[in-house]
Order: sequence, then C-alpha cells, then structure tokens
Amino acid sequence: MERELHARIVFLHSSRHINDMAAKAYNILINGKAGTVLNLGHDSITAAIEASGMAVNELLFAEPEEMEAALNRFAQSSDPLLVGGGDGTLRSCAETLSRKNKAFGILPFGTMNLLAHDLGMNTLDEALKAYAKGALETRVDAGEINEELFLCCASIGVMPEASVFREEHRTNNFLLMVPYLFWFVADYFERRKNARIVLQNGKRLHRFRSPAVVISANRYADTTRIDESNFKRNDLQGGELAAYIASTRTRVSHLRFLTRLLVGNWKSDPDLTELTGTQMTLWTRHRKEKVSVDGEVTDLKTPLVIKLKARYVPLLIPLREA
Repeated sequence: MERELHARIVFLHSSRHINDMAAKAYNILINGKAGTVLNLGHDSITAAIEASGMAVNELLFAEPEEMEAALNRFAQSSDPLLVGGGDGTLRSCAETLSRKNKAFGILPFGTMNLLAHDLGMNTLDEALKAYAKGALETRVDAGEINEELFLCCASIGVMPEASVFREEHRTNNFLLMVPYLFWFVADYFERRKNARIVLQNGKRLHRFRSPAVVISANRYADTTRIDESNFKRNDLQGGELAAYIASTRTRVSHLRFLTRLLVGNWKSDPDLTELTGTQMTLWTRHRKEKVSVDGEVTDLKTPLVIKLKARYVPLLIPLREA
C-alpha cells in the first residue's frame, strides 16, 4: 500500500525533482515538550539525526510557546522543513504552514503518531532514514470541525474521555495502564450506550445511540493483523470524510468491539456504522461537547460542523528505495 500511495502522489503531482530535494539540507523544528523528546533527551535525538546521514541546515528544539515564531521563520526559507512532535503538534503546525503554502515533513514524537503510521513510518529511526533519502512534495486532505483543523480525526464520546484518563494516570506503570484504560473504556461504553446522536450527511439524517463517534479525513483501512496500526489510512487524497459510529448495546458486545480494536478487524463489527461524505453536521443533547481533535481535547459548541478540506495541507512524503 505504501508503494501505491507514493506512486499515486508521483503521478498526480509535478513534484520537485527527487535529487534536488535530496541534495538540500533540512531545517528541523522539534517540540521540546513532546513526551518522546522528554524521554529520549536532546542529545540522543541529535545523535540519531546524525546517524541517519541526513543533511541538516538547522536543528531547533523549541518550547511550545516558541513554535509559532519558529514556523514563521522557517516558512520563509527555501530549505525543506521537518517538524517533530505528536499528532497535536503537527496539526497546529499545519494550520500555520498551510496558510503560507510551506510544505513540511514529519518526525514522530507522540503517543499515537497516526499520521506517521499513515506514511509507513512506525519509529523515529525509520522516519529519519526515509527522509535522509529525499522527499516528494504533495498535498493531502484535512478535515475541519467547527473551524478547528485536523489531519487525522476528530471524535466525541469515549476517545476524548480516554485521553483525559490517560493524562491523569500518565505517571502510572505502563503495564498497569493498559488494562486500566481498557476497563475504563469498556465501562464508559456501558454507561453511555444510550447517548443520542444525530448525524446529517448531505441531506440525510441518521439517528444513533452511541458512546463513540469518530470522523476521519479519509477512510480507515481494513486491518486483520495485531501488528498493524488499527487507525491507518491507505489514501490521504481520497477526497472524503468517513464517520464511524459504534452502537454496541451489551457488555459482551462492548468487549467484542474493543477487543477487535486491539487485535484488528474492527471495521467488520456488526455494531459499527461507516458513513462517507464531504460535509457532516453532528448534534448531541449537550450545548457543548468534549472533542478530541488529533488527540488534543477541547470543548466545542454543538452542533459540530465537519468539512473536508481537500488537498489543503502541503506535505513532504519521504522517498523510499524501490
């Protein structure tokens, strides 16, 4: 699938010449407060960049409040830019860089790293070695929820609640955190299984009782193996939103669905609905909803208006060997 994606990008776009991009040194901007950065330390990350053989013009670890100024400065440079952080950091940077039509590549330093997985990069070393070979410039789809940009997905219900739970227990032992989080989510499914949702897709209204709604910029791929990313998209230029609504009704069905989320094949669950479109409106019984936007939790007024922003984000796709 990775080869198909890159072949499609090369075919659809008159990208910069591969050798020209590979010959240029990168500017690298990294969120200094990203969790992985704090765990690894600046010296280890710098050493990994050097070991990759990547040509670097400037490497900057910035505090969150310094990111905007750094982006504005790097946007004026003709050198290719790599941004390091989690999906939330990349979303914020994309808002600024898309307005300036400045393409950027990504280095994964977050918890989920969904966009990196979409591009076939599961680790920092993989990303560094891939970009060291060069990059192609293209444009990918994004979504917008109440004028908040997202690169991967926006969700209500269990995902923002699970994000808050995880942050509150971040200092706990990781091996204990996984089962705690699983049972928290299972209990939330049972408590909120009757939550009323109305979703307008085009001119049609769909009514559900659901504890979890996820809206993705393009559809998720079917997964059947435990070692696959369960939220990977094969196409970042598909031109559609995809809404996923879980409507499990019993504890057994909650556990079945959550287990499939862990081991794969979740899209085939009988209590899951998938809808696609380019604009959707979502109503709940609350005036405000807690929304996870690329992993960052915020409160947004309802109704939630979600729009596709087709090929809005200029992105550098790493060049891979045939």
